[in-house]
Amino acid sequence: MAYMRNRTRQIVLGTEGEFEMYGLTLRGAGNVDPASPVCLPLERALARLLPILETLWKLDRATQARLLKVRPSTLERYRRGQSVPRRREQLERIADLTRIYAALRVLLPRPEAADAWPTRSNTRFRPNPVAYMKRHGIKGVERYLWAELAG
Repeated sequence: MAYMRNRTRQIVLGTEGEFEMYGLTLRGAGNVDPASPVCLPLERALARLLPILETLWKLDRATQARLLKVRPSTLERYRRGQSVPRRREQLERIADLTRIYAALRVLLPRPEAADAWPTRSNTRFRPNPVAYMKRHGIKGVERYLWAELAG
């Protein structure tokens, strides 16, 4: 679902209707077309995601780099704002991880539970969701959580 929108350097996370259907509110959105895309500027999306991975999910830098499918040196350039992802796969990973974070915040309203879920033991994603994502990719976890939101 996520992709870079034209050449505007924005990541599309889904549609307004999709976010509303799952109970995710968008501050200041007002009455909008349900089919209109929910976008974040690339730099802002990355600036929001990196602290989530490190501070909230408590992932080491090597794991963060692996999830984003970049070298650790590239991740450090992202952190310093010296570079931004350009490959479609990296952009999709940023959007998917952001959607995972959003879904967890709805499914597990206690922030500490939502933040611990990615690294907690899990029978569906053995041994835990982050290890599963490193081996099998992010999409399966993202789709599972959004299916849970849909009921």
